[in-house]
Amino acid sequence: MYDIITIGGATRDITFLTDKGKVIETPENLTEQALLCFEHGAKIRSDEIFLNFGSGGCNSAVTFAKLGFKVAVNCRIGKDDEGKTVINNLKERGINTDLVQVDENNKTGFSFVVLNKKDGDRVIFVYKGASDFIEINVNEIGNAKWLYLASIAGDWKEDLKEINKAVENNDIKLAWNPGATQISAGKAELENTLKNTEILIVNKDEAIELVQSDEKIKLDFNEITDTKILLTILKKWGPKNVIVTDGPEGAYIYDGEKILYAPATSKIKVDSTGAGDSFGSALVAGYMQNENIEMALRYGVLNSGNVVGEYGAQNGILSKDEIEKRLREVKVSCL
Repeated sequence: MYDIITIGGATRDITFLTDKGKVIETPENLTEQALLCFEHGAKIRSDEIFLNFGSGGCNSAVTFAKLGFKVAVNCRIGKDDEGKTVINNLKERGINTDLVQVDENNKTGFSFVVLNKKDGDRVIFVYKGASDFIEINVNEIGNAKWLYLASIAGDWKEDLKEINKAVENNDIKLAWNPGATQISAGKAELENTLKNTEILIVNKDEAIELVQSDEKIKLDFNEITDTKILLTILKKWGPKNVIVTDGPEGAYIYDGEKILYAPATSKIKVDSTGAGDSFGSALVAGYMQNENIEMALRYGVLNSGNVVGEYGAQNGILSKDEIEKRLREVKVSCL
């Protein structure tokens, strides 16, 4: 039996560094509060690029493996050289690949990451490729203590049904970091899975969008941007623990009794790619040890804080010993 199976995408990433982008603030748009812009028609030069690996299913698996858990990843790649490279990377990191599907008709997913050297923020152009056609089967994912569900595409509603069956029939705990497709579908489409979720992880923009999807909830601007209110509403929808991340502002966790907050620990941010995956998976790993939400929060912010200090989503991931040596760096407060 696996300690955890991660489910989600697999991509080959190229990171393109540039200092030519201009950030334009758009605070009036709650879910698009800043834009990274370039001159129309310009040819943008980069003095440095990086080839890496990415996407939620694989990124999270790397964290769990680095932290000492027996992990398998359920993802889908193409029958191509990039797919072989993805498999080799997973195996080198100690991740079981028996549940990796090989697509005969579609290419391995690919991401083009445009990274603003001025502040480490980025825009990602994503080709999902084979990841869009992942097939989740309850019989394959039932042999684990935990499932970590990242963004999925394709026939994701049917996939959620299979995941719910696995959780309900096999005494499996589910950690869920829904993707944009699931968030935009709204509460009505996600209710059953939310009730089966041990840990729900969303960023603040996603939390706002998700809460706004319930037409019965009427909130003014100050209320819909209040993280405590967002946590409280999402908790009522069923998850045992709700986490809302707020980028450089830190992260919050609510278990129905107390709300804990921890600021971000990163001192230097060079690349925010993979920050969400490294946070969510490390938080779940910390929670898996003894269901201590404060410990989980410390794991999450330390891991993500280190990952944003290096280029690529899977570089900078900490080991258990490295995290435990730094636990006191995280100042957790009860709100």
